[in-house]
Amino acid sequence: MKKTLSTLLLALAFGSLTGCATTMPAQVPERFQVQEITDCDAGSPFDAGAKGTVAYVEHGSLRLVNLHGNVKAVAGTGVRLLSFSPSGDRLAVALTPAESTVLRILDTAGNILAETLVEGRVTSITWRSEKELLAGALMVKKFSFGTQMASRLYRWDGDAKPEMTALGDVTLRPKVARLPEALLYDQMIVALSPYRDEIAYTTVKDPPLFNPYLKVNIWNLTTGSSKSIAEAPLGAGKVVYAPDGESLILGGTPGRRVSLPAGKDLETWNGPGRAPSLSPSGNYLLLGGHLYLHNKEIATFPPDAKGMFLPDGTGALVMYKEQLYLVSGLADEPPPPLAENMERTLKLRALRSQGLITDAEYLEQLKKETK
Repeated sequence: MKKTLSTLLLALAFGSLTGCATTMPAQVPERFQVQEITDCDAGSPFDAGAKGTVAYVEHGSLRLVNLHGNVKAVAGTGVRLLSFSPSGDRLAVALTPAESTVLRILDTAGNILAETLVEGRVTSITWRSEKELLAGALMVKKFSFGTQMASRLYRWDGDAKPEMTALGDVTLRPKVARLPEALLYDQMIVALSPYRDEIAYTTVKDPPLFNPYLKVNIWNLTTGSSKSIAEAPLGAGKVVYAPDGESLILGGTPGRRVSLPAGKDLETWNGPGRAPSLSPSGNYLLLGGHLYLHNKEIATFPPDAKGMFLPDGTGALVMYKEQLYLVSGLADEPPPPLAENMERTLKLRALRSQGLITDAEYLEQLKKETK
């Protein structure tokens, strides 16, 4: 019988790793199990790959754990971001020594496959494909008249020099520029559409007579067309695409789902949270310590816990303080199919991004494709 990723990780918890009883306060259904997996640095990044490797940080060092229970410490300190490629064969790492960022690509054994240095502090990374990494970065420069914050997107194939695109610039008032660095550098978030043709990203706006806020934007990677679709409070956190690619989950108070490309609110959740996470099917949502199934709350964790779903949907990894836990027992479904004719659908999406067809015309054309 084929073992699920959560089953194998649970075996690790009772084997080579810490394996002690969980101390995270949580209320979960009886079918769920919550098990401590390993110690980690509080607030550090972690990720799980499709091939069963888990990456996390302990005592400042990146560590890789595979399904055989082997733990390997990888050289390098200052790891800020981690992201496995779609296949799980490669791991992207962002290391920020100062106001520049080292981007590094590793294999699952921790060997360095590629490395590059980019200007600015990379605040978000995601893979568009096995060969293209996307990295959102902020460049902050202080002048006598104010502080300039520039948002940039890097596209890197692991070989040539990363290609940079300017996504936005803003001059911050002194009182805004004095915000804690951890908050200031957490305002550029990039999410990739399931179609892999479009990103959603956030930019800071600081109007003279009003409070600063975030603009949520979408940008088509093929056409270069962009559009602002929503606003969110400063510090609202991540944006996440729904599996069908037609809506976004936004962190904040409250968390909400907005339609694409219109940006209309579709639903909200009472639990505030900065790091929403969706299961592969989109049936489960983890937001601010609340776990929802089909929009019904079924479990709670500490509000300062953060988590992500395993790629196979059988469980979730949750970090609480200095521990990483496995929540198993989920019964997720496969992601919904995106399109029968992907080439045609991508062309229609490109036309919609350029305003050459309306959203209604786009949906009508999709219906014709499925007849």
